[in-house]
Amino acid sequence: MLIGASLLLTGCAGLFGSFGPARQAWRGAAEKQCLASGRVKVSAYVQPMSEMDGPGNCGADNPFRVSGALDGQVGIRPTANINCPMTAALDDWLYNVVEPAAMQTHGQPVVEVKLLSSYSCRRINGAASGSMSEHAYMNALDVGGFKFADGKDISVKNGWRSQDLATVTFLQEVGDRSCLIFNTVIGPDGDIHHQDHFHIDLANRRSGKYCKGGPVRGGTGLMSYMGGDKSFFRNSPFFGALADKPLPGHDPNHDD
Repeated sequence: MLIGASLLLTGCAGLFGSFGPARQAWRGAAEKQCLASGRVKVSAYVQPMSEMDGPGNCGADNPFRVSGALDGQVGIRPTANINCPMTAALDDWLYNVVEPAAMQTHGQPVVEVKLLSSYSCRRINGAASGSMSEHAYMNALDVGGFKFADGKDISVKNGWRSQDLATVTFLQEVGDRSCLIFNTVIGPDGDIHHQDHFHIDLANRRSGKYCKGGPVRGGTGLMSYMGGDKSFFRNSPFFGALADKPLPGHDPNHDD
């Protein structure tokens, strides 16, 4: 029964057989460090899951089921099954990247993130061979779109090359700045496999960050928000309660 449930959750159904040796040691160490830091708080929106162990080396030691971020102010649809570092980074990303971009381009916050994928026991791009995807380790998200406070929906697929300047600017800012938080960011300009979403993950690679999320424009745009200016929260009826909270900490020099 447990084996059947695991296969159903991961969608693997044993198609690829064994995925090789045990998970790399850095993954468990990153989870332990994240848990010890207290950055992730259990709530109605962030619920701990049992260890996800297999099939093969897929899974995570201490994953979470995340249905909302920023104290539930932003819905995550469908619910994400991700590890502790990704759960913490999701809050960082929304607070430091997505919400500033939303306020800058639309004058209102994002209230829902629309996902295409979280945990999936598979290889990169669903290939039959090659390296395992970070999705297999609950260490990645595929973001397909965003919903704003006024009900406006923006999808990466339809918005990336839209004629609407606010939509294009918002998506480009998010894609561009996401590498401030994540170690891998791939969007529509990255390759053919990412035409309808942003892939974001916390892969620990020796070559450093891989940033293909959008056009890099240096110190313009959102960089003015990154120094601790939280006026975009303070002036928002949706996020006013967060205005005086400290910025979530994220060390870009540590692959967590």
